[in-house]
Amino acid sequence: MASRRQRRDSPRERLLAEVGRQVERRLGSSGSELAASQQTLAYLNWLAWHCGGFAAVPAFLNAARADIVAILHAGALGVERTAHVHARSLLENLVRHCYFDSRPSLFVARYLLREEDVRDVWADLFGEVQRLPHFQPALGDAAETSFLFSEIEHVYQQASRFVHGSTARYRSLYRDIRSIDLDAERARDLDVSLRRLGEACLLLLALYHLGPYLLVSQPIRRYMLRDAMGPGGRARFLRCMESVPVTWAQHQRSAALHTWRERKRKPFPTRDGLLLDRKGLALVASPRASAKS
Repeated sequence: MASRRQRRDSPRERLLAEVGRQVERRLGSSGSELAASQQTLAYLNWLAWHCGGFAAVPAFLNAARADIVAILHAGALGVERTAHVHARSLLENLVRHCYFDSRPSLFVARYLLREEDVRDVWADLFGEVQRLPHFQPALGDAAETSFLFSEIEHVYQQASRFVHGSTARYRSLYRDIRSIDLDAERARDLDVSLRRLGEACLLLLALYHLGPYLLVSQPIRRYMLRDAMGPGGRARFLRCMESVPVTWAQHQRSAALHTWRERKRKPFPTRDGLLLDRKGLALVASPRASAKS
């Protein structure tokens, strides 16, 4: 009996019980504070999963989905700073995805480096991503694509304040688990920030993976535009898509269909988008290569 009581009253058990009560309290009273951003991020998670089936290097898409899960968890707990830290990580992983997915050979070189030798500089990767051909067709209306990258930069800088900021606004001032809470104003600010983050990431993925996006069924796309995006984000998304030339959209859709057919016959054997031969050497995986191997 004594051993059972000790286990039940151990610090670990009390900690877990208090965390459970904290989550139940937030979901029972103020869980709707982040409803809009949760809707957006849930769809972003689905779109990242969908695009991963067409990516040459899906490793960073998988990491981005993990960040989304962490953001939703932190929001449910009311841990504002942690949500922003993972928001920054989400942006970094999506930018890495666009960069390395368009340069698979560089990902292989990176993959073979020792972990301590890997250097990914945000400013360098972000600058290169903006010059990718995937985003050039939309530059007929330069304001929309420029807005996309300015939104990403804005959200990244805001999230960075919670990583590096030294003022009270950006520091965690919790005393114990019960003191973890978001007042109404800060909850609204977090919801707005996370929704802006999600809408920018949706547009980034849809433009980079235009072909896979165009293969998404109309009911799902209507859901995204109606429920997963706010009026402003929806209007910008549609204007940007309307600026994409029809010939480019047709080409990307055709390429996505080809990839889907090839991979349906023989899927990639690794989550990173790499093939490993019998000697253990990493090879860039492509639909044609995987089908012949």
